[in-house]
Amino acid sequence: MKKISITDMTLRRVTESGAMSFKERLEIAKSLDRLNVSAIELAPIGENKAESIFIKTLASVIRNTALALPVGLADDGPEHAWEALHTAVRPRLVVDVPVSSVQMEYIARKKPEAMLAFIDKQTRACVSICPDVEFCAADASRADPDFLVKAIDTAIQAGASSVTLCDTAGVMLPEEFAKFLSGLYEQLPALKDVFLKVLCDDQLELAAASVVRALCEGASGAKTSLVGTTAPQLRTICGIVSHKGDALGLFTAVRTTELERTLQRIRRLTGMETRDASSLPSQEDTITYDSADSITSVAEGVRALGYELTEEDLAKVYEEFKQLAEKKPVGRKELDAIVAATAMQVPATYILESYVINSGNIITTTACLQLTHDDQRCEGISSGDGPIDAAFKAMEGVTGRHFELEDFRIDAVTEGKEAIGRAIVRLRNEGKLYSGSGISTDIVGAAIRAYLGALNKIVYEEKEV
Repeated sequence: MKKISITDMTLRRVTESGAMSFKERLEIAKSLDRLNVSAIELAPIGENKAESIFIKTLASVIRNTALALPVGLADDGPEHAWEALHTAVRPRLVVDVPVSSVQMEYIARKKPEAMLAFIDKQTRACVSICPDVEFCAADASRADPDFLVKAIDTAIQAGASSVTLCDTAGVMLPEEFAKFLSGLYEQLPALKDVFLKVLCDDQLELAAASVVRALCEGASGAKTSLVGTTAPQLRTICGIVSHKGDALGLFTAVRTTELERTLQRIRRLTGMETRDASSLPSQEDTITYDSADSITSVAEGVRALGYELTEEDLAKVYEEFKQLAEKKPVGRKELDAIVAATAMQVPATYILESYVINSGNIITTTACLQLTHDDQRCEGISSGDGPIDAAFKAMEGVTGRHFELEDFRIDAVTEGKEAIGRAIVRLRNEGKLYSGSGISTDIVGAAIRAYLGALNKIVYEEKEV
């Protein structure tokens, strides 16, 4: 019996489309970790500093599953990717490059010989800093056969421990894909010495069948999607292996008994069914205002976010909105941040004195917070799934209260390695939303201050009633 490795690509696709919030993507990652998929593939970071913060958060939360991060096409991609990923329990760097003539020219702006040199350099750079390096040949099914063999061999010689072959166009029939793989095995015997995975686009709705033929031909893993993309569906692949695994000599470690429950939870969270993630509207794009919009229009947007503001607070929000709208269009994310920083400002009942976070890939994360309340110092200690979860639980321990965390988001305010992060926390109490914001070069510190901001608003309003 051969154990099949499952790499899920849901987070990569939804991140590239911008269709989900920080909280939604974090919940998907935790769900995949509980399902025991072999790896979770993320989107390349590029110049997106906020995405780097998200990956660092994931690295502190995901305990069982490998985190696979493509390094992109920039020369310094491996260094930037490793900086975000290196604290993960099971980090993996992915050299993901196009190998067909059209895509090499259009996407990478490289000729074949230059691409071979790039593959060698990028793979060696990744191998020098990460023990697990994957080479992914995008659009492999349309590549020149001789060049494809050279590209794969170059990556293997440079130290790649796994190879993924992609039918990106999704136009190969299952038997064609099986013949494609068997031909590569004959031309390149070294391919049998590395872990081989496949990714088939579902353009002809035959991706799952192509994957199964590839697994029977010698491949050991497949890339799937939990919901809503053109990759083969995780449920479909696991269903085939579950029902026909004995006959095919295949099995997977995915907890299939948990799969349907997880799918239902993710669908409730995201509203996704079978739609492509790229077709989903971004929440940030659903509300856009400029300096010509009236206070009435902005008030409608604030209500759409779930807030109920007094006239005084709405006036403060609109004043801050006008200043920002003179410089750029204001979307949902910016409006939410304005409300968090401007509205319902109250005297601080709880004041942060200090916090200590102990975290690592071989210990349980713990947080110890000291707060001042009515001139009395109080302390909360808790463990959690990562530093932010532990810190929030420690604050619940101090206050003796639990609030529903409606949303949590971190955005980069400045660029560079010492980028300042702005956290937004939205808590729901008795049906009403309260938001807080915090700014710090330390994302945990920013999150704690944002949580306290929302908490103090709840406590103050309760005192006034």
